[in-house]
Amino acid sequence: MFRSGPLVLLPLVLSLLSLPALGQAETPYPNTATFGVPFSEDEAWYRQCKRVEHRGATDAGARAAGAAQCEASGLYYDARSQARASAAQWQAVRECALASGDRPVLMMLYANGFGVERDLDVAMHYACSLDFSAKAEMEARIAHLASMRPGSPVFDQCDDITSGHMGTICADIRETQAGRVRDARLAQMVRQLPKAARDRFEALRTAAERYAGAGSAETDMQGTAAPGLAIARHGRLREQFMQAALDAAAGKLPPSSAEQVAQLDRELNRVYGEVMALPSSQAEQPERIGESTISRADVREAERRWIAYRNAFLAFGAQRSSGSDIHAIHAHLLRQRIEALRRIARYR
Repeated sequence: MFRSGPLVLLPLVLSLLSLPALGQAETPYPNTATFGVPFSEDEAWYRQCKRVEHRGATDAGARAAGAAQCEASGLYYDARSQARASAAQWQAVRECALASGDRPVLMMLYANGFGVERDLDVAMHYACSLDFSAKAEMEARIAHLASMRPGSPVFDQCDDITSGHMGTICADIRETQAGRVRDARLAQMVRQLPKAARDRFEALRTAAERYAGAGSAETDMQGTAAPGLAIARHGRLREQFMQAALDAAAGKLPPSSAEQVAQLDRELNRVYGEVMALPSSQAEQPERIGESTISRADVREAERRWIAYRNAFLAFGAQRSSGSDIHAIHAHLLRQRIEALRRIARYR
C-alpha cells in the first residue's frame, strides 16, 4: 500500500527535517547561520526581527521541558487537510510543537490563529529563529508576515522559499498530503471490487510503488533542488498510477487496438534503445547518460520495474468484466513509459 507518511525515497529528507529543539544549542537571533552572504543590521527584515526578539510563546519553556514523542509537522498538516479541525486537535499540534521545538509549526499556528489567538509578532519571532534559512527566504518571509491583514490567505512555511533545502522539505510535505488523498480515493474504488479483483489490485499496487521508487531515480540529481525534484517525480508516478486505475475501472481510458499496442511497443523499444545508447559527457562517469547523474543501470532497473507494473495492471484488468479493456490499458501505460524515456533522452 502506498505510504501516506514521509517518503523513504530520500534519506536526506529525514536529516533535513531533524531541526534543533528549543533550548538546545545556542543559535544566533535572528538565525543567520546559513545565510552565506553578508547582511546589514539596517535592513528591514533585521529590524523587524529585533523588534519581536522576546515575543515567543509565553509557556514555551514549560512545554519544551517534556520529552516529545510526536511529529508536529505531520499533526499540523493533518489538521489543515480537514474541513474543520477541532480545538482539541489544534491544542495537540501546539503542545507537540512546543515540546519538540518545531519553530515552523509554531510560526504557522500564530500566523493563522489555529488553536491560538492570532499574533503576527509571535509568528515573526519564530520566523526569525528558523534553522537553515536562506537570506532571501528570511527577507521574503518577514515581509510576508508584516503585510498580513485580516482575511489574508493562510500562511505556510513553503510560501516564500528560495533554497533547495526548503524545496526538498516542501516537496516532501506536498507529496505526503497528496499521498493521503490518493490512498482515500483508491480505497473507495477497492471497496467496490469483487474479491478476486481486490487481490489482483493489491499486487498491482505493490508493483506500482516499486516502479515509482525506481522511476524516481531517473531524475538528474545535480543542484540543490534535485532532491525535491526526485520527490516530485516519485509523486507524479504515484499520481499516474492512481489516475490510470480509476480511469480503467470507470472505462475512461481511450480505446485502442492490438495493432496500436504493437506499434507503441515497438516505439518503446526504439526509444529505450536510443536512451541506453546515449554516451556520457563525463569522462569519469562513463555509465551516466549525457551530462546527467542518471545511469544506464537506473534506466534498466526502472524499465524492469515498469514491465512488472504493466503485467500486474494487465492481470488486474483481466479480472474486470467492466471498465477499459486490456488494449486500452496497455496502450495507456506504454504511452506513459515512452514519455518518461523521452524525457531522459533530452539529457543527450
